[in-house]
Amino acid sequence: MLLIATLLLSSCAIKGYIPDDKSIITSNHVVIDSSKTEFSRFDIIPFISLKPTHSFFGFMPRIWLYYKTEDKTNKKFWRWVNENLGNKPTYLSTISMDESEKQIITYLNNIGYFKSVVYSSYITKNKRTNVTYKIIPSKPYKVQNKGFDIADSTIRKLVAEIFDDLPLKTGNTYNAYTLDDERDKITEYLRNNGYYYFSKDYIYYDIDTNFMQQRADITLRIENVYDSETNTYIPHKQYNIRNVFINPNYNSQEEQTVPDTTEYVFSLTKKMPDFTFHFVNTTNPKIRYKTFDQVIQIHPNEKYSLYRVSQTYRGLNNLKIYNKNYIEFTPLEIEGDSINYLDCNINLQKGKLNYYNIQVEGTNSGGDLGILGKVTFRNKNIFRGSEVFNINFRAGIQAQSVNSGSGDVNNTSIFNTKELGVDVSILFPRFLSFFGLTNFVLEYQPRTSLTAGYNMQIRSIYSRYILTAGFGYNWMQNQSIQHILTPINLNSVKVNPSEEFKKLLDQETNQRIKDQYTNHLIFGLDYSFIFSNQNIRTLNDFFYFKIDFESSGNLLSLFNNTKLMKEVDDHHEIFGISYSQYLKFSVDFRFYHYFGENHQIVLRQMVGLGIPYGNSYDMPFEKSFFAGGSNGMRGWHFRDLGPGGFSNPQNLDIERIGDIQLEFNAEYRFPIYGFLKGAIFTDMGNIWTSKESSTFVDGKFDFNTFYKQLAIDAGIGFRFDFSFFLVRVDVAAPIRDPEYPENERWRLKNLKLTNFIWNFGIGYPF
Repeated sequence: MLLIATLLLSSCAIKGYIPDDKSIITSNHVVIDSSKTEFSRFDIIPFISLKPTHSFFGFMPRIWLYYKTEDKTNKKFWRWVNENLGNKPTYLSTISMDESEKQIITYLNNIGYFKSVVYSSYITKNKRTNVTYKIIPSKPYKVQNKGFDIADSTIRKLVAEIFDDLPLKTGNTYNAYTLDDERDKITEYLRNNGYYYFSKDYIYYDIDTNFMQQRADITLRIENVYDSETNTYIPHKQYNIRNVFINPNYNSQEEQTVPDTTEYVFSLTKKMPDFTFHFVNTTNPKIRYKTFDQVIQIHPNEKYSLYRVSQTYRGLNNLKIYNKNYIEFTPLEIEGDSINYLDCNINLQKGKLNYYNIQVEGTNSGGDLGILGKVTFRNKNIFRGSEVFNINFRAGIQAQSVNSGSGDVNNTSIFNTKELGVDVSILFPRFLSFFGLTNFVLEYQPRTSLTAGYNMQIRSIYSRYILTAGFGYNWMQNQSIQHILTPINLNSVKVNPSEEFKKLLDQETNQRIKDQYTNHLIFGLDYSFIFSNQNIRTLNDFFYFKIDFESSGNLLSLFNNTKLMKEVDDHHEIFGISYSQYLKFSVDFRFYHYFGENHQIVLRQMVGLGIPYGNSYDMPFEKSFFAGGSNGMRGWHFRDLGPGGFSNPQNLDIERIGDIQLEFNAEYRFPIYGFLKGAIFTDMGNIWTSKESSTFVDGKFDFNTFYKQLAIDAGIGFRFDFSFFLVRVDVAAPIRDPEYPENERWRLKNLKLTNFIWNFGIGYPF
């Protein structure tokens, strides 16, 4: 703290370090002399070359540090401090301001605002300068007529097919950037129709402007190819695929020779023609040829298609047996044949086939110490179809305190808690189904997962056995939309309590608590829809949106009146286990806004609802909602908030769960220096039960009072970003706690150091 205070105070004195003939730019302002433009000041800022020197509430500690170490950079340590901890200031330059004006005018011309006026001015005080760029926009030019002039009749026909769908239309404001997007779209369409060598450099636009009426006529032209041998222009060549060669054992280090090949003939459906692939160097391919039927979508005797190449890359990336893949095309010269051909070569380089990992870690659960060991094995080609097989063994022991029921806490042995489990999963890089759905498979490249697990938990007062199984699909609809469907999801819990513990459970009135130690079965389906328009190559704003839906027990309920089911009290059991029946929905919406240099504001909203019915009175414990912890309401411990206004007057050792959840989060993320980043955040939310509960008094959701029971926390965070992983430390305090009486819920005046909650995590919370 002393170091930080020193830096802040010292940064006030940077005026003395700034050269007499210079001043630091602290802000850029853009003023637009019109309220009806199609552009905003945010569109202009990127074209200003002089970026401002940011301050923190007027302080510039990094600038001060830069000046203090500037004359010491001949030494390695101080050079590192100067370059990594310091920040070189941006000085005022009228030459750069003039250059920024020119760049802004160029941008305005490109979006149709020809003959606009831009001029800059600045005000300097105490060697700190604010620069203003004022724009007087002209009337924008509108597209009056749009057509095309293409000599090549085949290309002219293809362009006509998509011409009406091109983004810049008659009546729109002229925009050179949109025209460039059109060039990309036309190029992509032609390359999907056989034009392997076509590029957008052959596409031109003739712009005829009427300066009196601010109108523009646009003509699209596509040039033919210049042939230097004949000194003439010839049509673009359209290519068909002739042969597809696949080398499943490619090694870039080996000298490539004339290959031996094996023909493989297949058909995707009975109605489709046969295709032939040529496999190269097939001494030991270690993978079945059939694996590539739906993965490689480049087929002989079909036109070259850039889309099919992209789809093939997408499918090959799902084959985890390979860590590298290359697709190359070779043009063929066939005398006497008017058709142009390409040979396709697909080279696949294998990665490490097997992987294993051993982990041993200490555990601490409420002061109860223990040790946990994990052994993981993975094979990336278990059935010779690039199926990824994972098996994970885990075993642990813990010295757990036990409540005997009389109020005494004791340990019956040094390690009285034991856990043993195994999880198995197989990820198939293809769609496994009784239905063909060929078009769906080729378009979306779905993957299939099969999971199973068994876990034993042996306690001194009970033993619990958990069986899990799942079968599902995962596919990307496009770069932004992902679907995860698990039509079979099984979770069976069987508990054997001791006689002493059984007496305690019989006295318990809260069914949710009893469910944790009672046999129950969850059998249903899950579905998730995920949307994200993030572009990882740029720092642009983006949205993230996820919908989760779960159901359980609906299929089993059809057998309620059969011999398969047994009716016990007010519910049905199958094989002696009561099944859960419920619907569960949740929506997670996030918005990421970038500003400045690596500064970001993230807003998140989460809404969840669980509806038990039929064979269930309450939601299962493991499917209920909870609040608190490192990824949500960070001012409370995990499962330590709510439900509603529940205050826990008897100080029960109980995990708080509910049927309804509302949560809102806001976080400002900013760089500090190097790999150290900071955050300021606030969280607001709570959980509620849908019914009255004798245990969670005042926990029921009510439209008239729920907003009064919203909890609020605030805090700061530090993130150590090492690129390949991020370590997070957040500290937060509750500033509004619904556990207190309504007129005492604001806790700012009552905060103590013991109220601050420390959270540690890997990765961002959202």
